[in-house]
Amino acid sequence: MSIRSPRRIFSGSAPARNSAGGIHRTLAAGLVGAVAGAFLVLLAAPSDLFGRVPAPSGVLAADPAQVAVVDGDTLRLDQTVVRLQGVAAPPRGRSCRRIDGTSFDCGAAAAAALADMVRGQRVTCRIAARDPNGVAEALCGANGTDLNRLLVMSGYAHAKVDAPVFGLEEAQARAGVRGLWRLGVTF
Repeated sequence: MSIRSPRRIFSGSAPARNSAGGIHRTLAAGLVGAVAGAFLVLLAAPSDLFGRVPAPSGVLAADPAQVAVVDGDTLRLDQTVVRLQGVAAPPRGRSCRRIDGTSFDCGAAAAAALADMVRGQRVTCRIAARDPNGVAEALCGANGTDLNRLLVMSGYAHAKVDAPVFGLEEAQARAGVRGLWRLGVTF
């Protein structure tokens, strides 16, 4: 037997480790790792993880009571919003100047022109695509008349730059000084 006192492994005089700080660092590192892992999982997941707008297809038709003009190039058929494909009209509230310098709401004028075209008519739209916001883009007709083409021909919309299918009609409307072109409006 030894008379020496037992050796203490831990002594009170040694600097104590900050166990709380170690726990905080461990939790922070774990949290960063979890966030990084979740980010990688989302990157690797299929693009339709949260759903996708259905592919464009089909024909929509609505009786006159179910047709509403939203804007100069947008209709609502029953509960579905449809944008006229290939055309762009000024939005409601757009202020345009006439040749004489006075201003007016050219978007309301375009919407009124479209309303005159569909008033009392059954409207049928062939969905061709969807815009980046998921709104259906379509070629629409009323009583056998192509609304997209008529809106451009009457001078209340112009052919979209990325889809110049109605370029000839726009040139004719400008040359004939019809619709908004008659007022000297550039839109």
